[in-house]
Amino acid sequence: MEGFLIAARFFHFAAVIMLTGVFAFERLVLGPAFRQSGAALASAAALRQRLGQLAWANLALALASGAAWLVAVAAGMSAKPLGTALLQSAVWVVLTRTRFGEDWQLRLALAVALGFCLLVQGGRRWRGGGVIGWIALFLAAAVLASLAWAGHGASTPGPAGDLHLAADFCHLLAAGLWLGTLPPLVLLLAEGRQTRDAYWAVVAATATRRYSALAIASVTVLLAGGLVNTWLLAGTAPALVGTEYGRLLLAKIGLFIAMLIVAAVNLFRLTPRLAAVAARNTLLRTIAQLGRNARIETGLGLGVLAIVSVLGTLPPGLHTEPGWPFPVRLDLTALREGSQILLASMALAACAFAVAAVVAAAAGQYRRMAVLAAGLALCLAIGSIPLRPAIEPAYPTSYYSPTEPYAAASIARGAAVYAENCALCHGAAGHGDGPAAADLPVRPGDLTEPHLFTHSPGDLFWWVSHGRDDGVMPGFADVLSANQRWDVINFIRARAAGVLAREIRPEVTTSAAPQVPDFAFEAGGVRHTLGQALETGPVLLVLFAPPAPPTRLRQLAAASPQLDAASLQVIAVGLGPGAEDHPNGAQAPPFVGGVSSDVIDALALFRTPDDGGETELLLDRAGNVRARWTANLPGGLARPTTLLADCERVARITAAAPSHAGHAH
Repeated sequence: MEGFLIAARFFHFAAVIMLTGVFAFERLVLGPAFRQSGAALASAAALRQRLGQLAWANLALALASGAAWLVAVAAGMSAKPLGTALLQSAVWVVLTRTRFGEDWQLRLALAVALGFCLLVQGGRRWRGGGVIGWIALFLAAAVLASLAWAGHGASTPGPAGDLHLAADFCHLLAAGLWLGTLPPLVLLLAEGRQTRDAYWAVVAATATRRYSALAIASVTVLLAGGLVNTWLLAGTAPALVGTEYGRLLLAKIGLFIAMLIVAAVNLFRLTPRLAAVAARNTLLRTIAQLGRNARIETGLGLGVLAIVSVLGTLPPGLHTEPGWPFPVRLDLTALREGSQILLASMALAACAFAVAAVVAAAAGQYRRMAVLAAGLALCLAIGSIPLRPAIEPAYPTSYYSPTEPYAAASIARGAAVYAENCALCHGAAGHGDGPAAADLPVRPGDLTEPHLFTHSPGDLFWWVSHGRDDGVMPGFADVLSANQRWDVINFIRARAAGVLAREIRPEVTTSAAPQVPDFAFEAGGVRHTLGQALETGPVLLVLFAPPAPPTRLRQLAAASPQLDAASLQVIAVGLGPGAEDHPNGAQAPPFVGGVSSDVIDALALFRTPDDGGETELLLDRAGNVRARWTANLPGGLARPTTLLADCERVARITAAAPSHAGHAH
């Protein structure tokens, strides 16, 4: 079934792109070339007839492959064989109740109108001139552009989706104007070589120059659209090299670069010869070389379309867990600002040298190419120097994202898993001093040290699953499920974050900060979460040992208008028995939320027994601790005016999005 869908997509994309290219070539290249050369239209009758036949063939292929695509989608949605989906109502449901079906109907209507234009122009003496030719070009381009709604861009939400869809429109149209015009160009060059007529050589030279200008504009748009699509679908190194989608995308980019190299040879070496040479044999040989290269470009372009047909059936790289294939990775955040600037400069210079070297080689300027290649090598050598501190060991799961959210429920489950499987060696508190630690040849690591956060969650997942290279820590892949392993990792990271949070001072910090896990609480009979509260602005998290501190909470309540104006929410949580008890049925103190025992255990990691009964954490919109106060500080807890000033500073700290495409992983 999947193979049938891929084949249908391939033939449909190819047919629609070639159909657009036929009309674009006649309107933008061939017609003007004949007019500039002053040729009689009768001399081009055979070529125009072949272009008409090519248009009819691609229109028929587009209709047939479009119908096959519809049946394949219906069969996939209904989980029925192709024949059953065709005979039953599955096709009708897809056609009338899905966005794909609506887009398919639009393409069908446009294709029928395009067929009417071809009939008006006439089959045997086909011409693309006049108003009908422009209408046909517009209709073919509309059919091609409508394919954007069948791609990933139509499923991307928000402003990123609008940008993605616009990039798809431009990408498809540019493909029609470049790849789609290659077969007509091949026909024109073949006609010029076979007739051996000086007139056709002039037409071929004029048409080739016009085609080159059209191709340059199309390639520019293709590059822009391709960059947007790559960024939104697989815009990270792990997504590019660690997923099937990303690797196919790299293959597509490789074929595209090969097409550019062939096109550069045509543009910088062969096309100038058409205007420079006078000998007929040399001219005909140049036309033959152009035709051969155009056929090579067409073959490479069909390879690109084959990959595109497969990509449309796969989840994008940013939606898939990447398996990192290399033993090392680059952590650019470990570099100083000066090193990052030098690295970026060398990368830009290397790209410029590489492009210039390819252009020089295409033009036959091999000495210049050698000089530019040496400049490229020098940039790579200089750029490798600041990269060394950024090289870190890596594992296949280094870029995995936790399947269990960093939340109180997961941390509570992870604590139980840790106590049963890890505490024997690492100790109950995680300091590497468990009962079995003394008998081990290598002391277990202290899981509360800040260096824990220099490792990605995926690194920790690999170690928990497969053990450490020292041969002492065993793997637990056969003992714990994947979710249990993520739970214990969430617990370990939360405990280390709690230890690190104790070093946060009352002054707002903008450096890397520990993160408080998400949790649910009840206030005013309504269930809320910390994540929901952080969507509107910073949060002051008040952690207290019962009973609730009425004086402090009344002070914060009195300042509520100012705190609300600053978008600072206050959440108070009692960490211990009796947190929700209120004498004589008194109303609950302001800001106090009811929480479960799991939340109490998770948040208790961020308190110390000697905090004077109360710890207050100022969280940024990512849940990171930016300032910390305790009741036993010499200056006490922060005044409302101090909170407002600190809130303004914290609000300016940018919270990193899950991904630039707006997807969580």
